[in-house]
Amino acid sequence: MKDILKHTIEFSTEKAVLFQFESRCKLAAYSMGIYCSLIELSDTFHTLMKFENYTGSLSVYRSFIENFVDLRNLKLNPFYVNQLDYDSYLQDQRKFKAAKNDNLYIKFPNLDLDFKLNEINGIIKSLKENKEFKLCGSIKHKFALAGMDQEYDGIYPTLSAESHCSLDAIFERHFEFDDTNKKVNLIINNKNKYENYSFYLANISNYLITAGILVANILEMQQLDEFVAEKEKIIADLQVYI
Repeated sequence: MKDILKHTIEFSTEKAVLFQFESRCKLAAYSMGIYCSLIELSDTFHTLMKFENYTGSLSVYRSFIENFVDLRNLKLNPFYVNQLDYDSYLQDQRKFKAAKNDNLYIKFPNLDLDFKLNEINGIIKSLKENKEFKLCGSIKHKFALAGMDQEYDGIYPTLSAESHCSLDAIFERHFEFDDTNKKVNLIINNKNKYENYSFYLANISNYLITAGILVANILEMQQLDEFVAEKEKIIADLQVYI
């Protein structure tokens, strides 16, 4: 199954550079940027699987699926660019507020922070009031908008647990009951977990080729037939493992 993902990454990389788009068009630029990130995140996930480094892999998968949700929403509603702008400006607002409060880790010595914050606050207010698109208030809302409630309720909790200091994830990784000796063993870098990850390998292959189809549709059907045909082959290959 790792070979299928590797092939999907190679196909996607080869086709990504062939897309023609206007970089000044937010929809096209944001879609292509997210697509390229999906290819890179897939490659990172594949590398971790290849070397059986499972800890951290589902954090990568979580980033992947969040990016996929954004791309799907861009395809469903071009005005979703407002959501991405809003999220970006919120991050800027947070950074500049921290700098203004003399945070040790972030400095903008040559910037008028009051002016910048006023400017950003104005843009955020404008995006909130925009009638073309109602902003999402949570990641759950984004998944729902993408029609991916099942993924949010069924997969995302596990991905979040792996990404944070979850006791479930910690005990799953590092403690194993030895039934023979009736004791708990401490484990570091357990290499015997591949079967638990076959689901994620299959899904990330499917999501990545589907992402190419989404981009092809956004960019006026460029390479659409090639992506659709390739998805059929990938799904057929994955069926062998199901």
